[in-house]
Amino acid sequence: MRAPVLLTTTGLRAPGSRDILALAVPALGGLAAQPLMGLVDTALLGRLGAAELAALGASNALLNLLASALIFLEYGTTARLARRFGAGNMDLLAREAVQMAWLALLIGGFVGAVYYVFPDPLLALVRVPENVMGPARTYLSIRAFGIVPMLWIFVGNGVFRGLQDTRIPLYIIVGANVLNAAMDVILIFGWGAVGVPPLGVAGAAWATVAATWLGALTFLLFGARRLRLHESGGSGMLRLRLDLLRDLLGISRDLLLRTLGLQAALFMGTRMAAVFGAATLAAHQVGWQLWLFLALLLDSLAIAGQALVGRALGAGRPDHARAVGNRLLVWGAGLGSFLTAVFLALRPLLPRVFTADPEVLAAVDSVFLILAWMQIPNAVLFVLDGLLIGASDMAFLRNWMLILGLFGVFSAWLGAALLGSLAGVWLGVSVFMMARLVAMGARWRGSGWIRG
Repeated sequence: MRAPVLLTTTGLRAPGSRDILALAVPALGGLAAQPLMGLVDTALLGRLGAAELAALGASNALLNLLASALIFLEYGTTARLARRFGAGNMDLLAREAVQMAWLALLIGGFVGAVYYVFPDPLLALVRVPENVMGPARTYLSIRAFGIVPMLWIFVGNGVFRGLQDTRIPLYIIVGANVLNAAMDVILIFGWGAVGVPPLGVAGAAWATVAATWLGALTFLLFGARRLRLHESGGSGMLRLRLDLLRDLLGISRDLLLRTLGLQAALFMGTRMAAVFGAATLAAHQVGWQLWLFLALLLDSLAIAGQALVGRALGAGRPDHARAVGNRLLVWGAGLGSFLTAVFLALRPLLPRVFTADPEVLAAVDSVFLILAWMQIPNAVLFVLDGLLIGASDMAFLRNWMLILGLFGVFSAWLGAALLGSLAGVWLGVSVFMMARLVAMGARWRGSGWIRG
């Protein structure tokens, strides 16, 4: 699949609407498909009971914390390789892509072992209720086997986005989700005709692990072909290079610290929801999955921003980077408004897709308006985040997110303490997101990111 052509005889032209859409539309499909594994698990396990749903929520809080902390493997790869692509340095692009895959393997192997061996201490951080601990332990231990391929998928996404191609990731993610959905139904509820017993929570975990490995191996295959690794250095291209790895770790460190600040606030929200009991934690899981689904839809524009801003700055054209960024911010506000309207229209129906428990439904309804209306500022915020990552403005993102992360932890705790409900938790998280919007909006209006 060829990337959008932005080069003319006079050099790099400013990306127009067609160039943005060529990246954003397939990215939208891929991002929409990506959280479907979690949504399918949530919908099916919700039929088994509140304890199973709460177990999924507690386990996913830890897995989402990990995934978000390590998302630098995706975002850092996109920003770095987009600059190499803009500068026309394809050999270095391929070498750095391979080193990011090595980094994913090393980190994923270590973290996967920790999650498998120590599920109970990790779940204790979320303050999981006693009746939820058993299924949560089972789910988290099995999902540990899928951490390495999850990180390879991050790198694969980053590589293809850096190459200005979001179609291949779309096809791979959709294929993995189809496998996950089919295996979920068979493994959770069993299939007597072929002798498969119902595995419940364990079945959901094994289905996700299998689908994740399929996606990762497909990314590795297509990535090797696209970068022509077999033609550009042979086996030497695939070796672990400590010099390149050290350079990449600098970017990774800043993005890791930035993400830890973000996730600290979101993790506190889950921890406070668990204080109010299993039904509230289950409702928080439903709300979080919907939030994540909408966030990833909105992030399609941020993905386009990462790729196009990185490419423009790599080619030495900051004017083009600002032009495409400003256009994406307008589009983001429009997309956020549309999703809010759709979400509000589906208020009577959407929560019932995940659960029939009256107590859980009531708790979800108490935060539904917050969840819906926050999509408008969230859309602008996510685009800003993508633009600054594409500009490799990592030091700013690191420093401010560490400060704002502490503020977010406090606001989530304070909201829960003052209102004593799930609505208080979500109000606290929303205040944190608005603070992020103000800080990053001010940065984009200036010129510091051009030198980032």
